[in-house]
Amino acid sequence: MADLRWWRQETPFGEVTVVVSDAGVVAVGLPGGDGIDALLDSALPERDESVAAALGDWMAGHSHRMDLPVDLDATGITGFRRTVLETLNREVGWGETVSYGELAAMSGRPKAARAVGAAMSTNPVPFVIPCHRVIAAGGRIGGYGGAWSDGGGTELKRRLLAREGVTTKD
Repeated sequence: MADLRWWRQETPFGEVTVVVSDAGVVAVGLPGGDGIDALLDSALPERDESVAAALGDWMAGHSHRMDLPVDLDATGITGFRRTVLETLNREVGWGETVSYGELAAMSGRPKAARAVGAAMSTNPVPFVIPCHRVIAAGGRIGGYGGAWSDGGGTELKRRLLAREGVTTKD
């Protein structure tokens, strides 16, 4: 595995844990989560100031796009999950949302909405790849959290969307 570095960073949404390699961001642990702790065993505590500044600017709302490189190779994500994450990152911008079904279609598999949901729940780099912008059909909020958090994320998702000017129907 690549040489990894990590740090904890305060944000308006709570403290996040960030893991990076020389190739890019590997993981962002959501506030209150501990699913990322296993990665920290093989990482050195060292802050990447350029990544920290970009995250800080985005979290504070000063920047609407986070153009940070992501190291999905270090996460082991391949196949359709990787396609979905890359499509989301490329196609859905600040203040926009997409349903699980719409993202499935955009990713080449229109009947794979559940697989998109699984990909979102295991997104290792929330915020960087903005999985909070994927909502349920009919404008409902859907879930948020997954492997890198304590799963208590619907309120966080609502706050992230509200900051981008998006309201949901629930």
